[in-house]
Amino acid sequence: MMWGKIATLFLSGPFNRIFASVDHYVSNDTKRQDIRANAINRFAETAAEERADARRYRVFWFIWCLFSGSVGFWFFAITIDTVFDFSWSVSDYPPSVKPYVDTIVASIFGSGGLVATAQALSSAIRGRR
Repeated sequence: MMWGKIATLFLSGPFNRIFASVDHYVSNDTKRQDIRANAINRFAETAAEERADARRYRVFWFIWCLFSGSVGFWFFAITIDTVFDFSWSVSDYPPSVKPYVDTIVASIFGSGGLVATAQALSSAIRGRR
């Protein structure tokens, strides 16, 4: 019993310093994660505001429908020709157009998903869910 008190007396100082250092490290890591979550959330909000601002104009919708409609029709023709083996011989997108098509498809399907993913990540980092 006496040896336990003596050991506690000598070892409590170093252990307290070690545990205080660990607590300080965890606190700093939590602050870093909060800063990272705030930055991701701010980026997602800014991106959403920019898209919402662009969507207010008719020109945006006209151009969006023009390009996405033609890409959608072409994709539909490629799919139907491939699945049902028609003799249309619809070729894939030309290499000069492919980057633009990828951008259009990503903007149609990816913009909402990207914002939702960024918000979910920032919420998870903050520990809300």
